[in-house]
Amino acid sequence: MKYKNIHVKVEYNFLLLVCVLIILSSCCKDQKFIKHEIANVSMSLPESFVIKKEPAEDSQVFSINTGNKRLGYIYYGDYKSFEEDSFFITDDKELYEKYKNRELKAYFSKNTERDSKNGIFNVNYYYYDTINKYRAQIMLPKKANKGFIGIHFDSVDIHKNKMAIIVNDLNEENKELFLKIFKTIKINSVQH
Repeated sequence: MKYKNIHVKVEYNFLLLVCVLIILSSCCKDQKFIKHEIANVSMSLPESFVIKKEPAEDSQVFSINTGNKRLGYIYYGDYKSFEEDSFFITDDKELYEKYKNRELKAYFSKNTERDSKNGIFNVNYYYYDTINKYRAQIMLPKKANKGFIGIHFDSVDIHKNKMAIIVNDLNEENKELFLKIFKTIKINSVQH
């Protein structure tokens, strides 16, 4: 009898999970995507998103907005790749005590080389992916409320212009949505 009750609970939970997944997938299917172009790069964004050109000096900057909320930015031109340099790792206790509560954050580690190499104290995860035959650096937050979602291309044209999208609205829905958007990026190879 005990095993029958467990089996019924498992079947119930499975049915509930299937229903939730069907509802979630039906919500996402209704979302219509529209193609946007910036120079020789195109991408598909939900029709509720508005791309607005922002003032900039040495590159082109566009904000990504929905309703009255700014989700992030698109950078095209001279933009550095993602790296976290707002902290340092030390095995010197005096140096650590001196800098631990300052703007440049210090972390104490007994194995600084390993921790630095593995990005232990980074706010984001980084990995490389190939998006339509171009190598891109992808950035995802380690924690739900801290960090950024982003993509960076080292070169998107013959002038070696770079392109980056950085999103600071970190909810789970945006993580999934922007990973899908990143896959829609196409770089016009005629200009590359």
